Amino acid sequence: MKLFILTIFAVAVASAVENYDGPEYQPIDWSRVVPVHELPGFWEGTVYEKLAMKPNPRASRIVGGDEVVPHSHPYQAYLLLQLLLGTSACGGSVISETVVLTAAHCLTNVRTVTMVAGGHNILEVEASQQRRTVEAVNLRIHPEYSRINVLNDIGTILLQTALTFNQFVQPSTLEPASTNTFVGFTSQATGWGRVADGGATSAVLRGVDNTILANSVCAEVYGNVAINNATICIDTTGGRGVCNGDSGGPLTVIDGQRIQVGIASFVHSSGCQSGIPHVFERVAAHLTWLNNNMS
Repeated sequence: MKLFILTIFAVAVASAVENYDGPEYQPIDWSRVVPVHELPGFWEGTVYEKLAMKPNPRASRIVGGDEVVPHSHPYQAYLLLQLLLGTSACGGSVISETVVLTAAHCLTNVRTVTMVAGGHNILEVEASQQRRTVEAVNLRIHPEYSRINVLNDIGTILLQTALTFNQFVQPSTLEPASTNTFVGFTSQATGWGRVADGGATSAVLRGVDNTILANSVCAEVYGNVAINNATICIDTTGGRGVCNGDSGGPLTVIDGQRIQVGIASFVHSSGCQSGIPHVFERVAAHLTWLNNNMS
């Protein structure tokens, strides 16, 4: 995996509505959206090139979940990624009027990003949506991100035009620096995607609830190379979890309030419904870096 869109959408997007970000709005040509991990050379030189963890091209995205109440996750963002060799997509989360949080691997070799905030049905031009187009110069990847081992998988997108916070677009509340591992907490991951491996994609935002596991349990599968204090894993028993296209999206828990504890990173090659833990980058491990990359 790394979580990316697996299906070519043949959907025409309607023309922009009057309050739809004016000159920054550009219609999305869904017919050009292809799986980024199927682009030539994407996995070359990484542990995923030959090892069992290499993503399954048949895998999908949010699996075993349900459609969320529209706009109940106003921090959720959709990222359309323009690469030299094609177009793909990831998830993300709004963390300020001008910053969107995502996975580092989502921003690697990207030329431009079209960010959509405030969306529910991503195939439609909804009046609630705010879109921004961002050039590569405004993308920030953690300097210690390891493409080989997928460590420090975190990045930010700096918007040149600020978002307008309203009932549809709000910032995610990030996990504060603490020693809480949230093991045993019920988490929720959100994204746009299929309802099952190889099934139909969903145009609307979906969510799935999973229990957070101890890293020691996760390391039994992936080893200590990929699992450390900066990762967080979820139990996917019953075939429930994230998958292709959800990379970079938020993992949240309720701890007094809803807080974001993770960023979707990778799953096992045996499929998103295999029951093998899914892995996220831990937000609290990178707060200093984030504070230095908000402008």
